[in-house]
Amino acid sequence: MKALIRYGAMTCAILLGACGKDAAGPNDAETLLLTADLAVVAADAAGEDVDIMREPVFFPTLAPAFLVGNGELNPVNCTYEPVSQRVVCPPVTRENSLVVERSYMFFDAQNVVQQAYDALLTAKANVQTHVHGEKSGDHWSATIDRSRDLTVTGLAGDETQRAWNGSGTSSATRSRHTDGGSRSYDIDCTLTVTDVVVPVEHGQDRFPLSGTITRACTITIDGGPRDGQTLQRTVVVTFNGSQTATLTIGDRSFDIDLKSRHRTARP
Repeated sequence: MKALIRYGAMTCAILLGACGKDAAGPNDAETLLLTADLAVVAADAAGEDVDIMREPVFFPTLAPAFLVGNGELNPVNCTYEPVSQRVVCPPVTRENSLVVERSYMFFDAQNVVQQAYDALLTAKANVQTHVHGEKSGDHWSATIDRSRDLTVTGLAGDETQRAWNGSGTSSATRSRHTDGGSRSYDIDCTLTVTDVVVPVEHGQDRFPLSGTITRACTITIDGGPRDGQTLQRTVVVTFNGSQTATLTIGDRSFDIDLKSRHRTARP
């Protein structure tokens, strides 16, 4: 897969100072741009992660609506499939083009699979999601494909919070960025969710109290003097109970708004 960085002559002169430098690796200005662009993609993905982890307050019904981000999903007719032992919901579309597929497996305290969620007896649940389609935001667009396999514990009884762990993969193909020039990337990441604690209170304004989401990403440059070059970056999102989480890439940190999914660089 490819990731593209393209600059016009003026952008190149302003941002890079010398476009004819050694093409073996990005200079400081390019590195800063790439890091900021990766933060845009990772912030959007982290906001989606959190939406998925906030959703299961609706476990008792699985219908008629899941509140996810700024839109409501309506996965009606979710059914238990005996072969997979999962409750599978039909695909739904949001933001006009993103397709969301999800399924659930419920367990009691003895780790026995249940055919449906039980508010008192269900002890944990496995949630598998697949989100794919076209995505766009401020100065950014991409074709995304994100899969997650997450397990939530702490469900039994009258719980006040739940803990999430799991893994996943994501790709952003032709991730095009037009803030300060024109750049595109193909970005492939593996995802690790570690002890993300989410309160159970109803309402949209509940955010993870603690825990981290880590993405190990490969960015491949497409076009220009560095066509085909790949770079590795690790993105860590840390939660503190507020709407603003911390996103770190190397020695750079950003604040991300978990509702709007916007990222702001810290000084």
